[in-house]
Amino acid sequence: MKLKENLKSILSSVLALTLLLSAMQITTTYAAQSNEYVDPADVWMSANGRTNEFDMNATVTYETGYCTVCNRDTLGMTYRVPEYTKSGETALNRGVRYSDGTCIDGVSKGNLDSGLPGQDAYFTSYHWTKSVCQTCGTINSVDGPGDYDFNKNVYCLNPCDYNFFLDFDATTYEPYNEQYHNAVLKAGKYCQFCKGTKERGTNKREAHNFTEVVDAQLGNNRFYIHEHCDDCGYETSEYVTAKSVVSSYYGNVDGEAHTLTVSDLSDSGVKTSIRYGTSADSCTLTSAPNYTQAGYNTVYYKITYSYDGESMTENGVSYVWLLDEPETNITILIPDLETKNDTHEHDYRYIETVPPTCDTLGYERWQCAEWSAAVWKRRIMFR
Repeated sequence: MKLKENLKSILSSVLALTLLLSAMQITTTYAAQSNEYVDPADVWMSANGRTNEFDMNATVTYETGYCTVCNRDTLGMTYRVPEYTKSGETALNRGVRYSDGTCIDGVSKGNLDSGLPGQDAYFTSYHWTKSVCQTCGTINSVDGPGDYDFNKNVYCLNPCDYNFFLDFDATTYEPYNEQYHNAVLKAGKYCQFCKGTKERGTNKREAHNFTEVVDAQLGNNRFYIHEHCDDCGYETSEYVTAKSVVSSYYGNVDGEAHTLTVSDLSDSGVKTSIRYGTSADSCTLTSAPNYTQAGYNTVYYKITYSYDGESMTENGVSYVWLLDEPETNITILIPDLETKNDTHEHDYRYIETVPPTCDTLGYERWQCAEWSAAVWKRRIMFR
């Protein structure tokens, strides 16, 4: 008999230690997820019988308390569930203290005013509590033999201590269209004991909280714009054209000044800035030079496209060729195209290389050895 009592004592100690370690783990896990609060009313589970329903939706903790059966402090398992009523007023104000409708006197019955959380019932700032001694197994032994709930599978009402309320924000967002999302606003304070909150969610339509990323794609003559809403996750993207055409000039001397022609084909929102110069690494002029005398003039240019804080630069070269009198049997084409007449075969010679960078195009310039003043070509290079 004595051996059995010793074994029972050892097993009880092992069980208590195991539950204590489990309690410590539960507490640690909760602390790490304290910002991920979920209102019990949003995930409420229904069950047959009021006590069973409370058990399924309760927050369970392990605590040390005085057991009136064991006559000492023992480890107890405590269940806490937020109280929800249709009026939002605690049943304790109507004299009801126990989950089976029994009043404070332990005899009479009263109105619980119960409803379905999240639909027609609201948190009252009170919670239902039930405890089980992990040594003797007595339900609600901490309340003593004189209390109605002693060793009964019922819950009793207790007020939530506002010193243990924490702030929370459980606002959720759902995309609506390209400009707006629907926000279910739910923020306030919740009880650390039972996790209940009195705040009620409201719906509101808000503009997207976009974070924009702009990618300059010079090789494709465009900016790629990607937007992501930090609240609801809605994403959108588009391309914006960034392109200018610089045309060379060919003609006769006529006493008038002649220069390059620039056509900006960029989309709205793209800012285009062009600079000119006499060498590829020195483009500082804000306008293209004008020429009135006969000659073959090389004009370098640098075009910078800017959009929403991002920019990219295109380098290039064009020409202004003025003749004293018309030439015959010569065909002149725009840059980047081969130029030839009926009998002459071009002998291109390398002139220079402008290397590409992360934000600018590079190119090579070649000229015909025999007609160096009249025929040229270039090859675009990408990094």
